[in-house]
Amino acid sequence: MGLSPSPSSPEGRWDDLPDDIAIAIASRLQEADVCALGGCSRSWRRACDANFVWEGLFRRRWPVTAAAMAAGGAGASRAQGWKALYINNHGRTSVAISRVVEFVESSTHNGSLEAECYLKAMSDLALMKDIGFVNVQFFLLSRNRSAIINLIGLHYSIAYLHILPNEVDKALQACQVAERKVCVSLLKLGRWFYGFRLPDDYESYKNSLSWLTSDDGAKVLVILNRGAVHEVFRLQVSLVGTNN
Repeated sequence: MGLSPSPSSPEGRWDDLPDDIAIAIASRLQEADVCALGGCSRSWRRACDANFVWEGLFRRRWPVTAAAMAAGGAGASRAQGWKALYINNHGRTSVAISRVVEFVESSTHNGSLEAECYLKAMSDLALMKDIGFVNVQFFLLSRNRSAIINLIGLHYSIAYLHILPNEVDKALQACQVAERKVCVSLLKLGRWFYGFRLPDDYESYKNSLSWLTSDDGAKVLVILNRGAVHEVFRLQVSLVGTNN
C-alpha cells in the first residue's frame, strides 16, 4: 500500500499550482463546487473568484442576458465583475420564480391544483426572461419544493425549453426528487345524446416524476398541456403519499 504524498512534497502542494492552471480547473466546475473549492485555501479562493470563472458560469446559466450585455458593450461586467453580476442575477431570478411558486402554493387546496392554475404557472414562467434549465434545477426541482412544483419544472423544461426527457430525468435523479409521486386526474363530462346525458368518464394517472419523462408519461404531459377545453375536461394535479 503506497503512502500519500506529504503536504510538503511537490505533488502534494496543490496550492502551488500556477494561477492559470488553477483557474482552468475552477472554470470546469459547477457553482456549488467552485464555492466549495474556494473555501480550501487563499490561493484557491483567488482562483475561484477569478472573473473568467464567473463569466463562464454566468454565460451558461443566462445565455440570453449575457448576449444582450455583450451587444451593449458589457460595460457593467467590467465595472462590477462577473461574480457580482452572477449573485445579483441569481437574486433577481429567485424573486421572479418565487412569485410563481407562491401563486401555485396559494392555489393548491388539499394537495390539489386545478388545470387553469397549473397552466397559468407554466405560461408565467415562459414570459420570464432567460429562465433556462439550470434555473429550473435551482428553483423548481429542489427537494425543498412540493412535488407539484417539481412537476411544473419538469414539464416546463420539456415543453418550453425543449430539453430531452432523458436529460430532465437525470436532473430529477440528481435533485433526488425522481421518485416523488403525483396524480393527474381527468374528468370528461358526458355529452348529451338524443336527450340523454352519457356517463362521465374519469381517468387517473398516478406515478413518479421520473415516469413522466418516459414515452408513456409523455401522453400525460399532453393531457396537462391541453388543460380544460370548453369545460369538457376538468383536470387536477395532486400529491400522492409523502413529499419526501
